Amino acid sequence: MSRNIRNRAARFVAMAALAVVSIQASAQPVLEEVIVTAQKREQSLQDVPISVSAFSGAALQEAGIKDVFDLQTNTPGLTIDQNQNATTSNFSIRGVGTGGNNFGQESSVGLYVDGVYRSRQSSMINQLVDMASVEVLRGPQGTLFGRNTLSGAVQFLTEAPDHEGTAFLEATVGNYDLINLSGAASFSAIEDVLAFRVTGFSSQRDGWIENIALDTSDEIFDRDRWGWRAQALWTPTDDLTVRVIVDDSEVDEVCCGSTVLYDNNREDMRYDDGRVGSDAGLEDRGATFIPESRLFDNKVAYNMNPTSESEDSGVSIQVDYAMGDYTLTSISGWRYFDSFDTIDADFTDADALFDTNDAEQESFSQELRVSFIGDRLNYVAGAYYFEQTLDTVSTLTLGEDSEWMAGVFANIPLDLIFQGTFFPPGDFASDLNEQDHESWAVFGQFDYQLTDALTLTAGLRYSDETKDLKATYTESSDAIGFTSGLFPPTTRRPGVDETLEDDELTGTIKLSYFMNNDIMLYGSFGTGYKAGGTNTDRLATNQDQIFDSETIESFEIGMKAEFPDQALRLNVSLYMADIDDFQVGTFTGDAFNLTNAATVETYGGEVEVIWQATDNLMITGGYSKAVADFDDFANGNCWTVSPFRLGRPDPGGQVRDENGDLVPTDPSNEFFPETCDRTGDRLGTNPEDFFTVSGRQDFRLGDSVSGFVLAEYSYTGDMILDQNNDPLTEQSSYDLVNLRVAMLFENWDLEVTAWGRNIFDEEYNGTAFPFPLQAGKEGAYRREPRTYGLTLRKDF
Repeated sequence: MSRNIRNRAARFVAMAALAVVSIQASAQPVLEEVIVTAQKREQSLQDVPISVSAFSGAALQEAGIKDVFDLQTNTPGLTIDQNQNATTSNFSIRGVGTGGNNFGQESSVGLYVDGVYRSRQSSMINQLVDMASVEVLRGPQGTLFGRNTLSGAVQFLTEAPDHEGTAFLEATVGNYDLINLSGAASFSAIEDVLAFRVTGFSSQRDGWIENIALDTSDEIFDRDRWGWRAQALWTPTDDLTVRVIVDDSEVDEVCCGSTVLYDNNREDMRYDDGRVGSDAGLEDRGATFIPESRLFDNKVAYNMNPTSESEDSGVSIQVDYAMGDYTLTSISGWRYFDSFDTIDADFTDADALFDTNDAEQESFSQELRVSFIGDRLNYVAGAYYFEQTLDTVSTLTLGEDSEWMAGVFANIPLDLIFQGTFFPPGDFASDLNEQDHESWAVFGQFDYQLTDALTLTAGLRYSDETKDLKATYTESSDAIGFTSGLFPPTTRRPGVDETLEDDELTGTIKLSYFMNNDIMLYGSFGTGYKAGGTNTDRLATNQDQIFDSETIESFEIGMKAEFPDQALRLNVSLYMADIDDFQVGTFTGDAFNLTNAATVETYGGEVEVIWQATDNLMITGGYSKAVADFDDFANGNCWTVSPFRLGRPDPGGQVRDENGDLVPTDPSNEFFPETCDRTGDRLGTNPEDFFTVSGRQDFRLGDSVSGFVLAEYSYTGDMILDQNNDPLTEQSSYDLVNLRVAMLFENWDLEVTAWGRNIFDEEYNGTAFPFPLQAGKEGAYRREPRTYGLTLRKDF
């Protein structure tokens, strides 16, 4: 099916869903109130002066949201991506996020499960099972949340134990031999005093990208996940609640696959010196050449399949004690996240580069807070402590073709390359990074009702950070490839032994004006902070392994409105923010460079609509505009594809003069600038426009049989896929359509759902990146094709 036909079909489905709103209701429909904890206490969504998307557990179930990647389809402003393996995932909100490849970097989006901070973004890459709710908060969270974050936070709340014995079993089968199993059960040990809940799940699925260089049935992007959660809820009195949660989950997958976005094997794509790309010699080396024309064939040629293994486990204890208008809360969390991954690092079946990464993370967090609810004054105050150890070992091993590939990359004539001189086969470079991190904070925020219609909210947070950083770099020989500096991942450089100490005062001030009981207007100013750290990838010797903290100032105005007569909810927000010392992480083809050389300006807004058009028809929609540009980035990374393909240099190219100042390149070195000015460029992997709409039509077939049809359409705008901002990596907008048809057999508490995601099989990509040692060649991580299946759920 052609792309235009798919787009037209997708839009037709969306228009059809909207057209049915002309149906007249037989009775006045009513919207359900949504309760959120975005300000560390239960409030109506419509009373919170924050841009928030909230999903109940029932809504997640009905929409078929089974993991965090599904969540972004329904959430304006949220982007979740996955790159070379399952342990390099990343979250962004309003166009600002943190790449997952650098283990030394903090997340721009705070991730919390039952109040406990998850410092590793990839620890969330598993199934969303037995969830009570999910809240997505947009904008800096620099006051109330455990780890100070710049662009937002996502709160995941799991179902708590109950004394009614609620339980469910669910099984899903689908294409690519998908089998998902999950279940949960609560039981009462002491009536109204002690209850337990146990949850378990597993997910198995074949991959959908074939490695044609291997004779194996294992395909890339498979699923192999499992996990469990056990809870105890103790309520000895009406005033005291203690909840203990123990959980463990594992991922063991063949992930991930990048196909060829641009090859470098054409005569019209050469530098002025006549240099041709490495693809021209692949077949002579006995390897496989896959041209860019096969981008969407879902075929790769690797010496080995990539592997991704991780285990995430932990314990949390939450204690709540009510004393009249006061509530004391303690949340203690111990988290462990271990990961191991391997990749064919040249992304071909030439025997060149092989990379392994082994990481261990252990953390403890403790939050103590007191909340007060009065007639005109409410407040939350507390303290937070966080400590973490993070150890990583990365090893890059050289193969028989490393020297040939490096020679082509560096434009060294083949007759001058002597096997074993530059990159002896079997040699390696290894990086050991150790980080001890300790942080504490005190915070407070109050709401004061100035008048019946006007409320002032203000809060401050003081954060103190200490990081002890050690990095040791070793090489297996004194070969030229380790001493010349031509290839940073193997270049010998001094180790790191430093201590970073930092503190920051952040906060927020907001005014909320209630025009009436149904319409609230608000304006806010907030700041946020993200700590610095060490680049856990080996860089060139002229670059600093240490990066500094970044800060944000954000202004936001918004409206939250309900129209009861129309059963309509409309929430709108507009924002503008500046980020100083933005931590820019970029893969340049030889390293994940991470620098502070940028100031970023962002602006945009979100619109969310819920309309209960009739008793049986609900329409939801959302739109986000997220513009994020480099306002000042003079020391940026250079394009990697355009100069080779177009035969002209990066227009922002710069070198250093005799005084050490950056000046534009001259003709003698125009293709080899030291750095490039990226001022004015947009941030990579940020779709400035996102739109989603869904329609749910309920129906009844008898006294005990009902059902619904749910259609979802989403539009994602164009974006630059490469973090180097290379214009040739721009991806056009794309459309996705999901469809679910469910039958509910009420006498048996049984639900049967037929579902399809991306039903028109839209072809699109995630992050793009330059292939190592292969000038002008670019890869892109593929995104999921059409999937479909059948789900059976039994509630007890």
